Amino acid sequence: MRLPLYARIAATSGRPVVLLAALAMSAPGEYRLAMLAGWTPSVAALMPLVLSAYAAVAAVMAATCPDSRSAKVGAGMALALALTAQVTAHLIMAGYMSVGPVLVAAVSAVPPLVAGHLMHLATVGRTPSDAVPDSATANESAMVANAPQTAEETAMPESAPVMSGQRPPLTPPSPEVIRTAVAKLSADGRKVTGPMLAEHFRVSDRTGRRYLAMAE
Repeated sequence: MRLPLYARIAATSGRPVVLLAALAMSAPGEYRLAMLAGWTPSVAALMPLVLSAYAAVAAVMAATCPDSRSAKVGAGMALALALTAQVTAHLIMAGYMSVGPVLVAAVSAVPPLVAGHLMHLATVGRTPSDAVPDSATANESAMVANAPQTAEETAMPESAPVMSGQRPPLTPPSPEVIRTAVAKLSADGRKVTGPMLAEHFRVSDRTGRRYLAMAE
């Protein structure tokens, strides 16, 4: 069912407005808490980013993080940290709570904890194979993909294991066939290499590297 126009506007434009309003309302208490912990005004002005904005960022990263369980637990802890800081700041400003060494130590520990957790969210669930290849590796892959075939490879391209008495196929495997082979070889978590593809298709290592470049 299609939503009415006002409902669509509220769903699209209302969310950023509410987010900005919530951050603006949280800022004074968090700024005051940083001042009470001993930071200078210019540095204390960053505390709203370290608490409320951090909780919002952690929630978004948790929704897109590969390891969702760990990320969601961390996002919940970020929200609890921001909520605790906000309540504590208002209790102090209202006179129901006094500033002591324990509170100062806790507030002082917030920035490194936030920095560490954000870096954890940025790397959790990733493997070295997820890293972007450097320019040298990328150039090498492109050279392998575009390299001319040898006379042997041009005359007798091999795309599948050759059975006894059968004539080798005349064309190399399609990228889809190569990707299927890559998925099969990597089923146990191994990183597929050119020599692995060469062994699978019974071709030379050079051709195996070219097949890997075609699949990528």
